[in-house]
Amino acid sequence: MKVTVFYSSDATKSAAFDVQPSDTVKSVKQKVIALHSPPDWANTALLAEKDSTEYFDNRKRLAQCGVADGAVLKFTYARNLTLMEKVELNVQGTDTGNFQLPPMSISTLPPKVAAY
Repeated sequence: MKVTVFYSSDATKSAAFDVQPSDTVKSVKQKVIALHSPPDWANTALLAEKDSTEYFDNRKRLAQCGVADGAVLKFTYARNLTLMEKVELNVQGTDTGNFQLPPMSISTLPPKVAAY
C-alpha cells in the first residue's frame, strides 16, 4: 500500500512510501529520517495522521494504528526535555505542563564563607 508523509514545516514537502500493514511505525520513521536528516537539537521523531496530535507508538504496526492505503501522515522531529530543561523553561515563563521535581532541601541561611 502507499502512504504519503509530510515531513517538513514547508507544507509542500512530502514523500510517498510503499509500506505493508504489518510494517512498524518505527520502520516508516526510519524511511523518512533517511530522506530528511534530523536537526542537531532533535532527540525523537513523531508520526501521526495529518491534522492529528495523536502520535503513533513506535512498536505498533501500521494496521494497528488504522493506517490504510492512501493514508496521509505527518512526521516531525521533537525534543524530549530533561527535568532541568523543563525547570529552566518554567522559570522563564514557558509552560511545559506538569512534572515532578525530585525531593530536595533548600536552605535560607547565608552561605558559609570558607576560611583562607
